[in-house]
Amino acid sequence: MAQLLTREEFKQKYNQYRQDVYDLVPARLGIPGAKLTPITGRALMAQKKWPSNDRVPPNGGWDWNIWTQYFKQRHKKYFDVALWYENELCGLALGRLSRKNVNVKLELVEGSTDKVHPLKGQVALTMLTAIEAFGAIAGAEESLIIDPVPGAIPAYQRIGYSLRQASKHFPVHLVKRL
Repeated sequence: MAQLLTREEFKQKYNQYRQDVYDLVPARLGIPGAKLTPITGRALMAQKKWPSNDRVPPNGGWDWNIWTQYFKQRHKKYFDVALWYENELCGLALGRLSRKNVNVKLELVEGSTDKVHPLKGQVALTMLTAIEAFGAIAGAEESLIIDPVPGAIPAYQRIGYSLRQASKHFPVHLVKRL
């Protein structure tokens, strides 16, 4: 029988998983200048400086301060990631592992509203690579994209995700075996 971790050991374990992903993904994708970090106050302030637009959820426009606090308080095995290119914030994402680490869920993702930011067109793939790596490190079997924006579904399908319709317990989502 596996020994139970103390609260602090559990927290350290998942902090290390997140840090491993932050270190691994930019090199894996070969994007010089890109850096992944947790969503910090600095990232939240940078996101507030994105050019104004008419995005509204579920097509972006999330209140990242509220959602980040919610995930960190509500989910013990959350995944938060800010995507930077040098000192410019290019994207944010939040996800989490299921209770028994069977799957990892990407629940919110948004790229900068700046039409010419340096990682334009690379945010979603970078965030999916990060969430999949987090799931793989934790032993998850599947990666899920919850409530995908309909226009993005074909792009997700091209990288191995399959569409599943909503059920009694789950919204529409995409799934990929890890």
